[in-house]
Amino acid sequence: MRVYAYCRVDNISINKNICVDFISNAGYEIPVKRIIVEEVEVGISLKHRNKFINLVNYSMESGDILLVNGIDSLGGNFNEVFSSANLIFKKKIKLICLEFSKNEISGDLKKFFIHFLKLCADFEGKANISKKSVLNKAKKRVGRPEILSDKQKKEALENFKKGHSIYSIAKHYSVTRTVIQRLILKSSDVINSDDQ
Repeated sequence: MRVYAYCRVDNISINKNICVDFISNAGYEIPVKRIIVEEVEVGISLKHRNKFINLVNYSMESGDILLVNGIDSLGGNFNEVFSSANLIFKKKIKLICLEFSKNEISGDLKKFFIHFLKLCADFEGKANISKKSVLNKAKKRVGRPEILSDKQKKEALENFKKGHSIYSIAKHYSVTRTVIQRLILKSSDVINSDDQ
């Protein structure tokens, strides 16, 4: 059985000695060569965290102990944290998360921990969906608003087809002739593209 410690830090000036002190204060003695410190900002995805991925996937075996300083060490969001914890438990690696508990997460504590992570991941997913829908609704069309409604555009085109002049149509809708000319050009582009 080997014991590894993984510390995610925001600033690399927090060196291994500070992590060793933090781990020692929690009551654990781990060889310095088995303490992995990675400078990663909060929220950075696991796919950009090679040290953590290599540690869990390739260095650790069943029965080993992984000590992490916080839940954010396990992933950039709750979905990743949930996946990481499941992988760790599936590989039968013993997990200690000092923010959560200074003891191994096992038995009922493991059930509560996984349940908590699942709830957080589900909530985060729903919040992201809600946030995206709000952002989509908030998008505004750029440029000036349309002068004529769709109904008016249709009527103007029908009048033009009936032989009314561009000037008389523009006067009827109180717009410039160029507005009607663009409308006619756009409709002929649509007709031409449909014919091809």
